Amino acid sequence: MKSRVSVVILCLISFTGIFAQNISGFVKEQGSDEAIPFANVWIKGTTEGILTDENGYFAIENPTNDTLCASSVGFVSNEVLFKRNVDRTKNIYLKKDVQLIDDVTINAKMPIVKVIFKRIQAHKKENREQINEVKDYKSLENTTVYVAIDSTAGVTRIFDDINEVTVKMDHQQLRFSPIYLYEQALSVENNKDSVIYSKKDGIFPRINQAIETYVLQNVAVDLDFYKEQIFIMDRGFISPISSAAMMYYNLYFNDSTRVNNKKYYHFTFAPKNRYNSLFSGQFTVEEGSYALTDIVAHIPGEANLNFINGFKGHVRYQRLPNGKWFYGARQVDINMSLTLNKDTATVYDSQRVNEVSSGNWLINKSTVYSTSAQLDHVKASEWKDQTAFKSNQLAESTYKRVENLKDNSYVKAVDAIGGMALSGYMNVGKLDIGPVFDIYSTNTIEGTRLTVPLRTSEKMWEDFYVGGFLGYGTKNKEVKHGVNVAYRPLLDDKFILRLAYSNDYNLVSQDKFLRFVKNNPNTKGNSNFIAAFTTKEKNPYLKEEKSVELRVEYNAENDFHVEISPYYLKSYHTPAVTFQKNGVMFDNYSNYGVLTNFRYAFGQDYDLYFFNRVYYATPIPIVNLGFDLGQALLPGGKMSKAGWYGQIHGSVQGRLIMGQVFMNYMLNGGYLFGDAPYDLLDQPVGSMSLGYAKYRFNLLHHAAFAHNIYANTHFHINGGGLILNRIPLIRKLKLREVVSFKGHYGRITDSYSGVFDLPGYYSNDSNTPYAEIGFGLTNIFKVLRVEYARLVGSAYEGKSYTDKNGIFFRAEMSF
Repeated sequence: MKSRVSVVILCLISFTGIFAQNISGFVKEQGSDEAIPFANVWIKGTTEGILTDENGYFAIENPTNDTLCASSVGFVSNEVLFKRNVDRTKNIYLKKDVQLIDDVTINAKMPIVKVIFKRIQAHKKENREQINEVKDYKSLENTTVYVAIDSTAGVTRIFDDINEVTVKMDHQQLRFSPIYLYEQALSVENNKDSVIYSKKDGIFPRINQAIETYVLQNVAVDLDFYKEQIFIMDRGFISPISSAAMMYYNLYFNDSTRVNNKKYYHFTFAPKNRYNSLFSGQFTVEEGSYALTDIVAHIPGEANLNFINGFKGHVRYQRLPNGKWFYGARQVDINMSLTLNKDTATVYDSQRVNEVSSGNWLINKSTVYSTSAQLDHVKASEWKDQTAFKSNQLAESTYKRVENLKDNSYVKAVDAIGGMALSGYMNVGKLDIGPVFDIYSTNTIEGTRLTVPLRTSEKMWEDFYVGGFLGYGTKNKEVKHGVNVAYRPLLDDKFILRLAYSNDYNLVSQDKFLRFVKNNPNTKGNSNFIAAFTTKEKNPYLKEEKSVELRVEYNAENDFHVEISPYYLKSYHTPAVTFQKNGVMFDNYSNYGVLTNFRYAFGQDYDLYFFNRVYYATPIPIVNLGFDLGQALLPGGKMSKAGWYGQIHGSVQGRLIMGQVFMNYMLNGGYLFGDAPYDLLDQPVGSMSLGYAKYRFNLLHHAAFAHNIYANTHFHINGGGLILNRIPLIRKLKLREVVSFKGHYGRITDSYSGVFDLPGYYSNDSNTPYAEIGFGLTNIFKVLRVEYARLVGSAYEGKSYTDKNGIFFRAEMSF
């Protein structure tokens, strides 16, 4: 069952060794047969090469000729011939020799490592500028995702013929099933890129975008080692040639070689503290320019990244005909799994990316660059056949395997569940069930509220849907209903029109701006699934609403989003929510207006699920600015005599990465003025459950404050194992430290003129800011977060609308 789950639920990643011709072997001392660690091995006449590991092992992919060279300090260099496409292994023997290194002039008090490192720093800006100055080039990118399957295990019963949906790896019982394939040809002219050819497919149509955005964007990173820090999987890794590298790394000079009358210096680097987020690996620089010509970086197992068995990043640089430096190729290989492989995990665990067990997910992203003008006369789909791009090809048979897998019933089930988790909708053919948060909720009026929300899926119409809901309360025996439609007039989502009508109970504290900052917001107030089933006290503060809303959305190419929403609402009183003014009770009131929101995502990647864009927390912030303008009309009143209200609301959310530590944040604030009903005031509340609230509060009750000028802050810091990763035994659990802070400040000003008197269950008698702080652990069993929260200060302790402290839970996953 474990293997089955690994295959059909967590299939995410690829392995280039399946298709590549490799040459591997060991470098040993002649006579003693002892391994020579960290020896330099390369293909003669090129800078293609690698350092041996601690066991003297090496492996070079796609050798371009048939001569292997090896050297190491204290040994005589040697060359051996091998037959390409025939010999897969070849050992190299070196004879001991004591040689003087006279490539550079050094001070007797300064080791050669420091001398060359200083020269790398002196030339780093110039070398990086040379790369950035190349404004016209072509690139060919291959991205593949595979999962390893043990062909002898029971998991093969899932498939009618395992051989039809997998590929074989030499000398392995394991077979590899393709999950996601992507090819892209890119042409860049004057720094403006355009995709001139692309082809992709995946076995999970509803979650392919999540694979692209959340997984591939995290692991297939911009490997620019000239930067001070490289961001990989929510963490910042110090570059081994950063200005501060000597503080974090042990650098070792291995050897120097001469190719075409040019000398190259080879270095190995390893973390001084192996538990920090740092690389281990090797790099080569050219004498004179001291530019990187090749660098291979691995993430040691002790860095304790979640789900990562092995990581390898490889960048090869090329000198252009004009003498400038540019990228030659970049490649990332990842070996991922729910659990660590049973083999050993050492500090220099570079080979673990190739140590594959059943259920491992393997990712590869390779990009090859060329400035050749000859490519202008070749079809982009044929670039991969050209000499300029020595790239592994994705065979048509591999795409056929993907098509076969799509029809598998287990794969379809996983795709439906994954799509529901990401979009909030469960697909059942030509219908979508959702939003799933609306299915179950509780309140004092309806008791247990059961809802059947439906809409037509894109399998029925790609640019149109009609949907609605039927909800039933077990306590009041009432049936509520709603209907909604949406239309996309263009092929993309540039323009979207939506129209909705509903007759339902809604929370007075409902935040109309929440949907702009939170994916799949739960309008019923239970925060998350855990909260929905652990509510300690049902929410009584609901009003009955009949509403009509039109939404006109515009999404510009630069991720600028505009939404204009004219609306009409008629609100009716309930036992706990009344409308009273100077002793006069009103049964209902109406309000109408226009809500406008502007969102700018600064080019951040997103997923498009049918009609909805889903953004993820990244270092790129998302800024929202909203305006609401309307009137409230009492029974028997006239529009011409009704006063106007206006509201300005802004928010910013994102992520700050500080090495292995990151902080997610969301800040919002606003100002409501004019003649407005009190349910438009900002009302910070909690869910009164065991579920940890992301963008609401944990220790507040269902009603607390109501303010027309307000500001809210929501921070949480993930320590990434900064402390726990240093504690023996505990670090094997891969727990992450969590600290959170939530704050609110607001008040009622004279610019707000309430249409109704403010009910007594709101407490605005204090101007002291409200705050709560939390401490906890996340990554428990890889999916659970547990946090202890308590009030900050004593101003709100003992109040009827707060709890002093509590323990809360949330399901979440991260690297």
